[in-house]
Amino acid sequence: MTGSTGRVRCEVDLHLHTVASDGDETPVELASRCVEAGLRVVAVTDHDSLDSVTVFTRAAGSALTVVPACEVSTRWLGEEAHCLGYWLSEKDTTFVARVRRIHDGELAWWREWVESVARVGVPLDWTDVVEQIGDDRVASPGDYIGLVLAKAGEDERFRGYSTASTSGFVADWCAPGRPLHRPAPWAPDLVEAIGWITDAGGVAVLAHPARLLGDVNYWEHQLRILRREGLCGVEVWTTWHTPQESARLAELCAALDLVPTVGSDYHGVRVKPWATGPGLVPAAPEHPEAIVSALHERRSGWNGAR
Repeated sequence: MTGSTGRVRCEVDLHLHTVASDGDETPVELASRCVEAGLRVVAVTDHDSLDSVTVFTRAAGSALTVVPACEVSTRWLGEEAHCLGYWLSEKDTTFVARVRRIHDGELAWWREWVESVARVGVPLDWTDVVEQIGDDRVASPGDYIGLVLAKAGEDERFRGYSTASTSGFVADWCAPGRPLHRPAPWAPDLVEAIGWITDAGGVAVLAHPARLLGDVNYWEHQLRILRREGLCGVEVWTTWHTPQESARLAELCAALDLVPTVGSDYHGVRVKPWATGPGLVPAAPEHPEAIVSALHERRSGWNGAR
């Protein structure tokens, strides 16, 4: 979460979510919100899904330029990492099948997690999840935890937890060795996912990297490795970064010939209340539409070689 409470409006937002993954708003609702906010260029980047792109694009009409996109869930450096892919098509059956495998694996993981909840005595089953969240939707962890707390009733073991902050629940119940711990679901290596995006004719951008790359002294080394593997850009201006982190990442992008991008990671204010609206970020680039042009230029003939 960003350390700054201030926000500036950017007319370009390349990181938005709908109910196709863990967002709160339908693609039509999100398109309306983007138009009302005065945005010009946007990308719907649902996790491991392109399902909202067509409906969103139709709802936006001529008011918005829409970049078809997806946020791919991956693993890198032993941690969860997200890779944004731009100019992807839902008609590309190979790419869709690849990200669908991630989606299906995570959905199966949540089914098993709900079963473990039932084993500790909370009367929660998958029909409750379908009723509240949907049959084929991977929602935010807070949604699932909220169902547990609602079903736990007067169970003293769950008093004091809140969906406003789930860290305590996760530490007490879901960490390794705790009753609700499950090994992480399968996800491709980040480098493999970059290859998927490139194979599909898209460009790959590392999402909110300051939360992944660790100490600032290692950022350049790690980004240089990813660039050689085909990474085209880095999300620089985002609600996950402080203005200072954004400034440092922008410098590294210039040094490594990576495109610095901008995205609020807006899900709706309930899921990520620090991302308060489309286009609202702690700091923004001077010429945001130039970002889109720079990314588009990388779509063909780019292999990351120096």
